[in-house]
Amino acid sequence: MATKFVGHFKLHKSENFEPFMEALGVNIALRKIGSLASPELTVEQIDGDHFLVKEWTMVTKHQWDFTLGNEFQDKTVDGRDVKTTINFDGECLVISEQPVGDTGSPVSFTWELVDENNIRITAKTKEVVAYRHFKRLES
Repeated sequence: MATKFVGHFKLHKSENFEPFMEALGVNIALRKIGSLASPELTVEQIDGDHFLVKEWTMVTKHQWDFTLGNEFQDKTVDGRDVKTTINFDGECLVISEQPVGDTGSPVSFTWELVDENNIRITAKTKEVVAYRHFKRLES
């Protein structure tokens, strides 16, 4: 199931992302940059349940090197310290971020394969939901 997400993807559509970032407490300058950015993702399966996910834009880079189900410390692109756990729930990959200290609210990202070439990521925090749509790029 996890291998369905392996590949290289680029954002092609975003819905309600700026209000989502505002709910996280992201400052206006970073919200504007984030709203205009068109990130790319690569997902690699290292071995079994061990994965490497890289996300980048012209101005930011972030990666998760993780084993499914194992919590790890992370610092988000917007500077929040979080404890992150990544698991499968049915056919979806679910990323759960819990704040460390006073660094914001819990966040979840649910990755769903719409078809073999499209991922829809549903991002939720508080009462705000955003959608990010990524298309698979040819290797």
